[in-house]
Amino acid sequence: MNEKQKRTIHYSFKATPKEDEIIQKKMELVGIKNQSAFIRRIVLGGFILCLDLPELKNATRLMGILSNNVNQIARRLHEGGSIYETEVDDIVERQKQLQDTLDKILTSLDRIRR
Repeated sequence: MNEKQKRTIHYSFKATPKEDEIIQKKMELVGIKNQSAFIRRIVLGGFILCLDLPELKNATRLMGILSNNVNQIARRLHEGGSIYETEVDDIVERQKQLQDTLDKILTSLDRIRR
């Protein structure tokens, strides 16, 4: 009995046109033309990854603050003004916070591989 004959249980599901477009694109990417084979491969060999990383939101927030601070300083210097040492210290501190946050994210992602 070949592999196809062993498969006696049928699965079926409906998709929206947008979902079908995504499925077709992904099938093209991996080079599988048979939809049944593609879905079977994804379901049996794939995994679902759900990430809840509040650190990522914090990193985004810190990046925004840093960008604003740097832009304000650049604008002031461009206009012939000067900057204060405390402003530079604030940027350095925020960069350290951002680096610590990114390190936490990378550590969390590294645990997933193991």
